[in-house]
Amino acid sequence: MTTTRRKKKAAPKQVYSFKAEIKATRPTYYLVDDGPERRLDETFVRLKCVIVETSETLEQHRGEEIEIRLACERYLPDVSQSAQRAQLSLILRKNIRSMVAYLPPDAIWALPGIIAAKAITHVQVDCDELYRGEGTGLSIYCSTLAEMHSLEARAS
Repeated sequence: MTTTRRKKKAAPKQVYSFKAEIKATRPTYYLVDDGPERRLDETFVRLKCVIVETSETLEQHRGEEIEIRLACERYLPDVSQSAQRAQLSLILRKNIRSMVAYLPPDAIWALPGIIAAKAITHVQVDCDELYRGEGTGLSIYCSTLAEMHSLEARAS
């Protein structure tokens, strides 16, 4: 009699998250025109935040500052060569906390005004397990804390 082996289902990956209150925004813009080979347009919106809620494993970071840099870069004049990054790199260590995320141009230009109008007050970041304080972000969500809690209540 032959036995068939069933593959074990992989346990779902653990997702870690934190919510941070936006304290200040600092947009920057950079353009370099170094001839036809190198024409780059780059925008950063730096968010100075304080972590207000965390997953249990990230509890040691509650109350600490984190700088989140939202970036957009593209090579000019050919928009088809735009950088197509979906990178969300995260560092959460004892002495440094930062994140870089690449956004589309429309979103990055609108963000400072939306934050100034208080339509967005918090950022939620979900990430994979951290290895030596570094990890890959899975998502970044910008909203108000009340809206985040409302969505979590509906999902439960």
